Amino acid sequence: MIVTAGCNDDETAQQERADTHSDDEAEIAVEEADDAGDSEGEVATSDEETGDGSEDITDVDMSDQMIIYNGDIAIEVDEFNEAQRQIEEHVEHMDGYVVESTVHDHDNENQSGTFSVRIPQENFTPFLDELEAMGTEVLERSTYGDDVTEEYVDLESRLQSQETVEERLLTFMEEAENTEDLLDISDDLATTQEEIEQIEGRMNYLENNVAYSTVNIDMQEMAASTLQDRQSLNTWGQATSLFTDTINVLVSFFSGLVVVMIGLSPVLVPLLIIAAAVVFFLKKK
Repeated sequence: MIVTAGCNDDETAQQERADTHSDDEAEIAVEEADDAGDSEGEVATSDEETGDGSEDITDVDMSDQMIIYNGDIAIEVDEFNEAQRQIEEHVEHMDGYVVESTVHDHDNENQSGTFSVRIPQENFTPFLDELEAMGTEVLERSTYGDDVTEEYVDLESRLQSQETVEERLLTFMEEAENTEDLLDISDDLATTQEEIEQIEGRMNYLENNVAYSTVNIDMQEMAASTLQDRQSLNTWGQATSLFTDTINVLVSFFSGLVVVMIGLSPVLVPLLIIAAAVVFFLKKK
């Protein structure tokens, strides 16, 4: 009985050790499974993020460059009013619009003015060519562009990120359990929505400036009658200037002579007296 009891105790101990070992292995297996699940989740998340990034990059067509074109042109025309009318007709025909116009009248001799117009980008070069053909002489023509493709792509990425944050904050707001959390989420949501509005405003500004190019026009009227009148005015001015210079020279000469005589009178008067006495003595002899 003692031997049998001892054997039973040994079997019970072995069974307990086996059960304990089995429980330890089960716990380790569960932990490994959890770790594996976390790893798979992280990998899946990384893959999703990478996939999203790949989709963003794929959606952006880098061949479609966004360039803001601007042009400056200065021309001379025969009749200012007629040229202004033609410019307005060309702008309307090309689906553009006048942003600003200023006209100067120089003493009814000739007119000049500056105009700032917005033209669809596809009509930018043809419009400049028409202005050049309109003028009798082209004084200046220059064009330049600003590539904003990189900035626009960056704005798109920032907008997507902010929209994702906005969706999460809205979800958190629905799940908020107390007023303090709700207020904190509301503040973050307001900041995020303000950032979204700023990004969208900048994107709209770039899109509008890319779609419509700006042309600054400096126009001057140069008529033949104006040249003749100006030339006559110059001739009369030159004659008047010469007459005035002659009078000034004569006045300066006599004025200098008077100054010399008065200044040298202490010497000249005795000399004149002596000379007069000598002449009188010679005539009398």
